[in-house]
Amino acid sequence: MFLGIGIGNYAPGITRFILSLQIGTTSIPIAIGLILMMYPPLAKVKYEELGKVFQDKKVLGLSLVQNWIVGPF
Repeated sequence: MFLGIGIGNYAPGITRFILSLQIGTTSIPIAIGLILMMYPPLAKVKYEELGKVFQDKKVLGLSLVQNWIVGPF
């Protein structure tokens, strides 16, 4: 974090370069970083067991309510 602040302070041109890497309101470096952060958890998903997850409607419903209704609050 300190390195980023120092670079931005002593090399202000880098800020313009990073801002040029946007498409609309999406920052491409941030998007790439988020994808790289999310890859390890997604790689550990046991996709062959998804059928079992969707069979238990009670647990699936509770999970959806917690993640999409309770979580945002």
